[in-house]
Amino acid sequence: MRVLAITPELPTADDPGSMAPGARQIQSLRDAGIDIIAQDMRGIPKLKYLQAIPRMYKQLGNVDLIHAHFGYCGLLARLQFRKPIVVSFMGDDLLGTPIDHLGTLSWGSRQMVKAHIKLAPRVDQVIVKSQEMANVIAPTRSHVIPNGVDIDLFQPQDRTHARQQLGWADEKPYVLFPGNPDNPRKGFQLASQALDIAKKQLGRDIEMVPLWGVAPDDVTAYMNASDAMWMTSFIEGSPNVVKEAMACNVHVIGVPVGDVTELLDGVAGSHVCQRDPEQLGTTLATVLTADVAPGGRQAILDRGLDIESVANRIIDVYRLALGDQSSQSHGHVRTEVSASTVTTGGGA
Repeated sequence: MRVLAITPELPTADDPGSMAPGARQIQSLRDAGIDIIAQDMRGIPKLKYLQAIPRMYKQLGNVDLIHAHFGYCGLLARLQFRKPIVVSFMGDDLLGTPIDHLGTLSWGSRQMVKAHIKLAPRVDQVIVKSQEMANVIAPTRSHVIPNGVDIDLFQPQDRTHARQQLGWADEKPYVLFPGNPDNPRKGFQLASQALDIAKKQLGRDIEMVPLWGVAPDDVTAYMNASDAMWMTSFIEGSPNVVKEAMACNVHVIGVPVGDVTELLDGVAGSHVCQRDPEQLGTTLATVLTADVAPGGRQAILDRGLDIESVANRIIDVYRLALGDQSSQSHGHVRTEVSASTVTTGGGA
């Protein structure tokens, strides 16, 4: 099977970007035997999608289907009618993009969501990252398949060694903030308010480190050097960084966004709080003083969220797009977690 993967810009050494999980997914599919031609959206910023059209048409004779990652790439793929299309919606392409610390959605992103809702029933198969996203495009049927985690890359390491590698102080508490602090979607103001409360309760300094602009291969060191990680975003699909932190056995303190509630359900040492700085800060202070061994890595393995298991589920979707109705999913994350159960059937 040969697949043309159309994606946002994939990471480079000079520009890590946000598509490292997408790049790992592509590699996991290659490792599973799928021949993938990757075409990312490089080019002049306002013209790159137009520039991509002739490149896409040039490859159509060489592939069996197109897998578009993100709604805009799906709209591009829909400009042709020769090959089946699988679209993976990533998060804000169906949930919108907040423009302030209150979570207000921009007008442009609301229009983007409407366009992608119309796109969903016009392609052959749809993948979404969470049940929340599946609900947005209902009654169009979709496969709820979160991105998997490379458990060989993201694994527990000695904290002292990780801190020496990064030049961090040995005794100081550190908490990661996953994302660009200037991006309103990520909820940096809430995390900062909660951090101040935790500092007051503990009577000591806690340093918050943004996990932004970090080379993908260095992310594991940042996670293992940290005592905990926030997840305070307004909009997420199935946040990869939460699953990666879990695989490293790092405490995660999050709000109910995307599938975070399901991911952290029953996981020792991790907590889901309301979007309230007092509750978040108190929880962080408790995590930093309690001697509770994190259980995130085992939860990732138990729920089939390793990258190989997820690759097999995506291959099943490819087979369905090609008309193989005998394909069945290689397993669910957990039967009691609706956000991780595959809803089979075509999107068209």
